Amino acid sequence: MATTNARSGLTRDAGRAVATARGLYTVVDSPPPLGGPNEAMNPLDLLLAALATCGTFVCETAAQELSYDLTDAVVDVEADFDPQGVKGVEGVSPAIEVFRVTLTLHGVDHEQAEELAGHFRRRCPVFTTLEKAAPIELTVQTA
Repeated sequence: MATTNARSGLTRDAGRAVATARGLYTVVDSPPPLGGPNEAMNPLDLLLAALATCGTFVCETAAQELSYDLTDAVVDVEADFDPQGVKGVEGVSPAIEVFRVTLTLHGVDHEQAEELAGHFRRRCPVFTTLEKAAPIELTVQTA
């Protein structure tokens, strides 16, 4: 079992925080519905980016293990949610209703792409965690 951690703290700029993990940092802005400056990624952006980058890395690693000639992996992620929930509107949930993920793999055939997608579904800690919270619609394509 491994444990990982991250920390976030406010800056002196309203609607801005600095997130740190493993001695690294990134600036994060609150989303526009909460009055953030919208100059850096917001927490939802980071969540979607985490799913997308985890997918690219899992596919890259699995392709190496399988000796597939993967030349590129691009993962696009969309999520539907009601921003009124973020604003605190009574009775409106801010929860993500669905994730849509498009996995585009270059240099592999369709069968290999589907196998790599299976690795993404099983090995990505972000995917396996988020699929418990909301449906993930995964589309696989080759280019």
